[in-house]
Formats: sequence, structure tokens, C-alpha cells
Amino acid sequence: MDNDSLATELLHEVKRTSKRWFIMWIITIALLFATNIAWLYAWCLPVETVTTELSADDDSNAIYSGNGDVKIGG
Repeated sequence: MDNDSLATELLHEVKRTSKRWFIMWIITIALLFATNIAWLYAWCLPVETVTTELSADDDSNAIYSGNGDVKIGG
């Protein structure tokens, strides 16, 4: 009789432990999907673009360098 109670106690403990691990696995998978959706949302957000148009009054060339310098006529 002692063996039966030990076996049932072990089975209940294994069942309880496996249920906890399964719940943790479900939570981990849900968080994985949530973070992937968040990254996809952030990746697809519109990006502000700045367009710079330069012109000189005397129809000469205006050269705009990337660091903000403007040379007109040369």
C-alpha cells in the first residue's frame, strides 16, 4: 500500500510540474510573437524625409555638400 501512495504522489507531482512548464512554454511563445509583431510595426512606420532644393538667383550652379556647405557658382 505504501508503494501505491508513493507512486500516485509522484504522478501528481510530475503532472503539476509538467503543467507549470507547459504554461511557461505558452507564455514564452506568446512573448516571442508579441516582440516580433512590435518589431514589424516599428520597422514599417513611415520615416520623415527631408528634401532640399537649392537654386541660385543668377542661374549659376549651386552645389550642396552633405555637411551643410553651399557653393554657388563654382
